[in-house]
Amino acid sequence: MLEVINNKVLVFWFENMASNVTAVELNEEVILIDSSLYPEKLEKIIELVELRTKKKVKKVFLTHYHPDHSFGAIFYGKLEIILSEKTMIKLFDYDNEILEKISKESEYDFSDLQKKLAKCKFNIFRNDTLNTSSKSVISGISLGGHTADSTIYKIYPDNILIAGDLIVSGTHSELDDGNIDNWIKILNEFKSQDINKIIPGHGKPGGKELIDFQLDYLNTFKSGNVEELLKKFKKLKYPELLNRE
Repeated sequence: MLEVINNKVLVFWFENMASNVTAVELNEEVILIDSSLYPEKLEKIIELVELRTKKKVKKVFLTHYHPDHSFGAIFYGKLEIILSEKTMIKLFDYDNEILEKISKESEYDFSDLQKKLAKCKFNIFRNDTLNTSSKSVISGISLGGHTADSTIYKIYPDNILIAGDLIVSGTHSELDDGNIDNWIKILNEFKSQDINKIIPGHGKPGGKELIDFQLDYLNTFKSGNVEELLKKFKKLKYPELLNRE
């Protein structure tokens, strides 16, 4: 699905809950935030974005290191990749055993990740980054929570939050790598901020109700009763995420 926000933000979200890809049209170019798992999928999205905007896509910002958000850009290899130092470290930490598992599950060969990383053009920031255009400002800050490197991006003056997997819509959250207490703290801070639209890491964009839903989900999980969680959120897709080793 393609959702257009304020005539300049294009959100590619998917009924199967694959990771979202967001395109932001600036005066001189279009930038992407996150890149999906597969390079061929990313290439098709880029073609659609460039056809619609008549502008080139040259940069992609990453929210975190998980393959379904980062591998598309790395294996596509033609974009400048903007990411936090923590995300860069996490990407280089992938070992062969994990890459073999990811390759088997996705039916795509990601085994040469390290070689692909060595060929990419990176723009690395420590804790935050600020990118300006004549009418838009994109602010990124690494907060942690879902993963140690989870990074959000806000688009001003539109007050659009691109939350990565700190917020998901329509699917269970992947919790194995998370700091739940910090995650909850971050979401509570979001509630006090001026946010007009939220683009989650997976699923349909929405408003601040997505924050309340995610908080309810995490607090229920924190109670330690997975059966209660599954019962309460039975409409969410992919409950098997709660059983991953």
